[in-house]
Formats: sequence, structure tokens, C-alpha cells
Amino acid sequence: MCRPCVAELPNIKKVYADYHANGFEVIGISLENGALSPTDTAEQTAAKLAKGKKVLTDFTAKNDLHWPQYFDGKDWKNDLSTRFSINSIPAMFLLDQDGKVVSTNARGEMLEKEVKRLLKL
Repeated sequence: MCRPCVAELPNIKKVYADYHANGFEVIGISLENGALSPTDTAEQTAAKLAKGKKVLTDFTAKNDLHWPQYFDGKDWKNDLSTRFSINSIPAMFLLDQDGKVVSTNARGEMLEKEVKRLLKL
């Protein structure tokens, strides 16, 4: 797992716990490498994806992460990371209630400040 991503988890968990009931939501996007190969059989692909997904689910259970996680096993070619041009991690997108990106750098203390502002608290 990405060390800077893991280092940010206590902050995200706190903000999630404090503001989820007010409408704050988190969605994790896993860049877990499924080690897929174009030469894999369907069975090999399924087994690799299951193994990669287990790494993610074990991590989320161990770290008590309650928000949805997106996993497709494609590593840096993940459908969402490609779609949103994520080329470094951790990447954080803070969206307002209308789905408009309002920050791509709301980490640490800034996350709570921005969430409170958006929720008008």
C-alpha cells in the first residue's frame, strides 16, 4: 500500500466519522496491481483479480474503512485513475454537492476545513 496514502487515513477517517451523517462521503480507488497479463487465461485472470481484491478487502477490514472501494485490478491503468488523469498518489478530489471538483489538494487540516465550509457548518 502507498505509504503517503496510509499516512492520510487517520485524517480521512476522522473527517468521515465527524461529517458522514451530514453528507460527506468518501470513495476509495484502489490501484492494487492484479498482475494481469494479456496471455492469462480467463481462469488466471479471475484468480489474480480475486487475490488483488482480497488484499484490498483485508486492508479495509484491518483499517476499519467503511466507505466504498473501487477495484478493477488494472494498477495504474485503473479505469477511474485513467479517466481522471491520476498519475501520482495519494490523489484526492473534493467535490461539492453538485458534483463539481472544488479541490484536488484537501489533505490534512485542509480537508476538515473545506468539508465544513461545503456543508455550511
